[in-house]
Amino acid sequence: MKEDIIQWINEFVSVHNEEYGQTPCPYAKDALTRYEETEDLGQSLADTINNWSDDVHVVVIHTATENYTVNELRGIISKFNQVAMPNDFVALEDHPEDSEIINGVKMNFGKCILVLVQRLSKLNEGSTILRDKGYYNMWSQENLDDVVDWRFDW
Repeated sequence: MKEDIIQWINEFVSVHNEEYGQTPCPYAKDALTRYEETEDLGQSLADTINNWSDDVHVVVIHTATENYTVNELRGIISKFNQVAMPNDFVALEDHPEDSEIINGVKMNFGKCILVLVQRLSKLNEGSTILRDKGYYNMWSQENLDDVVDWRFDW
């Protein structure tokens, strides 16, 4: 699955998308990333921050779609972020059964559940740079609330 995720990053996430009008994530390709497969997402999240190294920018944890429903995943990530965000970590989830549509383009990986863990300060710094460059100008307020703005409340 790691190879599929890398291919998705290299061929979709990190390249200009005509329909979307820009690159889905300009930072993804250059981020130093570690990939982990798990069946116990809660334990993997705890292990990730307990053993964090700033030599890595993003940890991508992946698990089979059938391991967690959309609501179960949301609950796990919400509880994790309540503890992690005050300590400068954040997790973002991607469930194949919870479509994320921005500017008419489906952003999901689609082959399994992905959870991206990274430093909150670094993610928000990158988002601020993108905001200043007009990256989010075509996003709906709902997309901004779901993907970006909620992270700045901490």
